[in-house]
Amino acid sequence: MSGKVTPLVDHHRALGARFTEFGGWEMPVQYTGIIDEHLAVRQTCGLFDLSHMGEVEIRGPLALEFAQWVLTNDIVQVAPGRVQYSLLCNEAGGIIDDLLVYRHADYVTLAVNASNTAKDVEWLMKKANEPPYQGQVEIVNVGQERAILAVQGPASPKVMEAVGLEVLDLPYMAFRLLGDNGELMVSRTGYTGEIGYELYMPAADAPLWWERFMALAEPLGLKPVGLGARDTLRLEMGYTLYGNDIDESTTPWEAGLGWAVKLDKEFIGRDALAAGKGKNSRRLVGFMLQDRGIARQGYPVEANGQPAGEVTSGCISPSLNRAIGLAYVDISQAKTGTPLEIIIRGKAVAAQIAPLPFVPSRVKDTVS
Repeated sequence: MSGKVTPLVDHHRALGARFTEFGGWEMPVQYTGIIDEHLAVRQTCGLFDLSHMGEVEIRGPLALEFAQWVLTNDIVQVAPGRVQYSLLCNEAGGIIDDLLVYRHADYVTLAVNASNTAKDVEWLMKKANEPPYQGQVEIVNVGQERAILAVQGPASPKVMEAVGLEVLDLPYMAFRLLGDNGELMVSRTGYTGEIGYELYMPAADAPLWWERFMALAEPLGLKPVGLGARDTLRLEMGYTLYGNDIDESTTPWEAGLGWAVKLDKEFIGRDALAAGKGKNSRRLVGFMLQDRGIARQGYPVEANGQPAGEVTSGCISPSLNRAIGLAYVDISQAKTGTPLEIIIRGKAVAAQIAPLPFVPSRVKDTVS
């Protein structure tokens, strides 16, 4: 293996995982198969190793003010113990990263994309060294000593209860610090559209927690899940993947992420985003193929035989057994129900813009 590995690499090998390179990491892409793992998350419960993702803390006397300045969403309006989706944008309004912000009383923890961790840390440190934050803000890349697990699916509350984690009263997008020193951070968050939890912990503790969860494979139907099913699960929800659907060349308005932008506060990229609101020429949409085929990233999109955009993500939905995807299309063609053609290996395949998510989200379902 040429890339970085997580503290659980030997556990993945022992389970017969197939590996892939992702964001500079060698990660398990599947164990028993993508469809099998995908359906386990939709029907029972899946266990993910997400230790490749970054974990960055913003600390210091001006930590919250700085977070307000560098993030598009309004973290000050969020109570301690809650989680907020937000964006890191450049001065032109391009998306540097999309992330989760964990609001503590006087600091924040950012969960960032694996491929962007170094870039994000560099950007944050640069901005933290500018007035008025110089000497008042500390950027701490804690992810190198941390691991992240996710437990996702309708049986996840029972799984959490079975391993002795008292978090069933957590509402969606909330977290709790557990352990003698609060070293275990558990949140009710996820990237699958199912009820689920994410656990942030010291790297040395990851094998023990993995084994505790895997002991529930037989009694509760839990299965280990790789990045392959993680991708199909998020795509059924219409969730964006950085590097595929969003990057620094895309704005929140184009990507349908304007709900995470609060123009009533000052932040990096605000002026550009305010000027561009309502003026974007393209929009990220979901689509379903009407015929056989799989739409892959980069495939051309046409409307009435004329170029109209490009596919950013695509797969066969294991839940629907239909080909689905995301694409940027000309704003004039972005309405739900609009017929399109996806050019697959030179052949035009009929498609139609579909509402998102492709399957119902259950993230806010009541935990019982």
